[in-house]
Amino acid sequence: MKTALAAALAAVLVLILALGMGDSPTEAVAADAVSCLPYTGETPDLDDDQVANAARIIAIGKQRGVPARGWAVAVATAMVESRLHNINHGDDDSVGLFQQRPSMDWGTVAQLTDIEYATNAFYGGPQPPSNPGLIDIPGWEQMPLTEAAQAVQRSGFPDRYTEWTALAIDLVREHGDTELDCDKIVAGPGTVQPMPRNSDGSWPREGCVIKPDPTTGKGCLTPRTDNIVKQAAAYGKPGCYRPSNHGEHPKGRACDWMMTSGGEAHGAQKAKGDAMAAWAVANADNLGIMYVIWYRRIWTQNQGWHAYNNPWGGNNPSGWHTNHVHISMY
Repeated sequence: MKTALAAALAAVLVLILALGMGDSPTEAVAADAVSCLPYTGETPDLDDDQVANAARIIAIGKQRGVPARGWAVAVATAMVESRLHNINHGDDDSVGLFQQRPSMDWGTVAQLTDIEYATNAFYGGPQPPSNPGLIDIPGWEQMPLTEAAQAVQRSGFPDRYTEWTALAIDLVREHGDTELDCDKIVAGPGTVQPMPRNSDGSWPREGCVIKPDPTTGKGCLTPRTDNIVKQAAAYGKPGCYRPSNHGEHPKGRACDWMMTSGGEAHGAQKAKGDAMAAWAVANADNLGIMYVIWYRRIWTQNQGWHAYNNPWGGNNPSGWHTNHVHISMY
């Protein structure tokens, strides 16, 4: 793993030189961040089994035609879940490289401890598991690595996948014969059309001028809301305008994407909601998203994801947003 170790040493040298030349600590950290090394210390030595499993994940992705960025997402995920060992145990009934669970409809224990099957299940596409894999997640190539991995894995610790970004890039370079850079693995190129901002970066005021709201046939939408309805078409048609005495819906600045017909989302329905919420957060700056609510949690620009307190009442799936993703616009 000489490449990643060299990158780590180079990052430290950048930091030392920056501080020595009088740069501020913030500038030094920014320079270090460019190296795609979100952890400190040396890249760990991998044993032959770990290297072989990483190479197998990459080879399957290449054979499937999955973009190289997906190989790195898969390798980083397997490093977190199993340390790249094909184990027959884990939390609850989790097994294999990706710690997939038979009870969550990923497959049988025998299937999930078969590296070919488990890796194909993670990548997704036309194969047996009912859960969406990576390439089934709309917009996964534009998500930060941790959000792309989380959209598949639905982990209780969604921020941990970035820990092995540098290692994943290094393994893809060595075993996929493909160069990846920080932008391609951490954030990815944007595909949504950015909405216009004021010269100071703020969002211009918009009237509710799209009449009628095309999702409900009544009321109105703002241009930014109309744009996100179009940009999020892969997640289905939402319901946007409604006359009420609070919130953004009556202003044409909010939409709800239903993941179920009314009950709480589980399994593939929840995975779809997880994926949409991750997509929205990843593109919030370009689209003008003010906040996202999904599954008892709310995301805002200032606080990130945190507990949702259901201020409007309703102790049911609609009130707790466990059946729909709500997005409000500036």
